[in-house]
Amino acid sequence: MPPPPLRRVAVLVLEGAKPLDVGIPAQVFTTRASMPYEVRVCGASPGLVTGGDGLSYHVTHGLEALAWADIVFVPGYRAPDRDDPPQAVLDALVAAHERGARLAAISTGAFALAATGLLDGKRATTHWHYARAFTARYPLVRLDENVLFVDEGSVLTSAGAASGIDLCLHILRRDLGVASSNHAARRLVAAPYRSGGQAQYVPRSVPEPLGERFAATRDWALHRLGEPLTLEALAVHAGVSPRT
Repeated sequence: MPPPPLRRVAVLVLEGAKPLDVGIPAQVFTTRASMPYEVRVCGASPGLVTGGDGLSYHVTHGLEALAWADIVFVPGYRAPDRDDPPQAVLDALVAAHERGARLAAISTGAFALAATGLLDGKRATTHWHYARAFTARYPLVRLDENVLFVDEGSVLTSAGAASGIDLCLHILRRDLGVASSNHAARRLVAAPYRSGGQAQYVPRSVPEPLGERFAATRDWALHRLGEPLTLEALAVHAGVSPRT
């Protein structure tokens, strides 16, 4: 039996693209025995694309890659609330969707999908920092800023960069099953599963560590949980006042 055809993945690099957002789908879906995918990184046209964070990208393919792909990823990019991507890019995304390709946005890539109108009336998410700007710009989209990713079937969106990994693993589970997504997660040293409905961030920050003296006292206390650990005893061990 001949091997099944490779699933085709296009990663669309827009001006100001964020490097981690670009790298996640390119690495997750890289072609290997356990991953029956072929990845093409593309832009509005072949050549140099100015990215964010001091990096640029030299892409081999132009928008013809969107006509080839089964899945199109739109990584996040800088200043998405200022200008929409070029009309040719939006038209290519719509055309890819109309012929049956899935469109998946990472972080602020959701702005590009929303600019096509394909998210109107649908649930979507984006990076929490841009939620207010997104809602103001695209009021017809039902934005949920408190989830990691949203799957609306043919259009998928995710929050900040790390949640792009969750989105990619979710797509792998849909395409190939749990075993394949778990294998990919092990390769990436990533959590094999985080629910899409999980909050993007916890408002209360984790307390800062209080230094080696208090770390030693915590360790000392953990080894004496069967004893009465009074505030005074902890203070004496740490060499500070009970009030401190």
